[in-house]
Amino acid sequence: MNHDDQTPGWGGLSVIPQGRLLPMQKGRTSMTKPLTIAACAPASYGFVAREHEDATVRMIAGHERAPVAIHAHVARFLDHHERLLRRAGEAGAQLAVLPEDILRLGGLIREHRNDRFCREAVADAYARIVERLGAQCRQFRMCVVAGTATARDGAFFNTAVMLDANGAVIAAYDKTHIPQPEEGLYQPGATLPVFDTPLGRIGLLICWDIVFPEPYARLARQGAELIVQSTFGHNDEASDLTARCRARDWSVPLVVSMWGGPSGIIDAEGNYAARTGTEPDSLAVATLDLAAPRQWLWMNDVRAEKARLRRPQLYDPENTTERNRHESSDSKN
Repeated sequence: MNHDDQTPGWGGLSVIPQGRLLPMQKGRTSMTKPLTIAACAPASYGFVAREHEDATVRMIAGHERAPVAIHAHVARFLDHHERLLRRAGEAGAQLAVLPEDILRLGGLIREHRNDRFCREAVADAYARIVERLGAQCRQFRMCVVAGTATARDGAFFNTAVMLDANGAVIAAYDKTHIPQPEEGLYQPGATLPVFDTPLGRIGLLICWDIVFPEPYARLARQGAELIVQSTFGHNDEASDLTARCRARDWSVPLVVSMWGGPSGIIDAEGNYAARTGTEPDSLAVATLDLAAPRQWLWMNDVRAEKARLRRPQLYDPENTTERNRHESSDSKN
């Protein structure tokens, strides 16, 4: 691990320095690095007992303030996700991925983001996610990625966290592209890190991030071997096409976890290795070789060789000119 570059606010998590292209490893084609992945598609409704349905609707709409009711809501949703994680663990998954905002706290933040109780509730919910999902990690010796709201430094963030097989948080990423319905709720993240994990070099994205091609390219160029997307917005053929194109563009596999499906695992060639469809509480399980050659056309390593062919001055000329001007000024000083 490189300890020179760290993600602030998350206990000094190690990341690969941004913008550094990793050289292709000699002899890589003779190596294998199999990883069994479960992309989860938890039901978005219909999983709570009938007597709790009204309370769940109120909570999701942001109409609940009572700490006891919020605590009970969090417990019900964690029970729901634990059932699916147990199935993933029993299927032999080394990595299980859950969707965006697994506790559905967005409504609470929208209605009460200026209230102290809301910040405390979100912080408590995050601690309980780490505790409860961490227990599943330890039981099955499995890593888990999950999306959740977080509260720190006086703001709320739409975050994805990764827990290792010991239940410890080893990666955390704040959604960097905020869609209109979430504006004013969440502060956008400021970095696109790649995390050096026991499973390999992993990048995280959340929902709307994937609409833009640049974040995926950024992670790929930093040496990501796998990219994980927790989402609440993958629900049609266009979503499938976008996800498959991102993976194919840079020959980096993608795992998508969507509430109610479709969730899936896309290989480095942009093909689905496994896909759930829209059956609630389903799993897509597949094993990918993260050491497989990232070859396409004449390129032996798409991430490195395609990067050299890019012409960023054509894509965003105004920003490129301004950046060059500042760099020239800095060098003179």
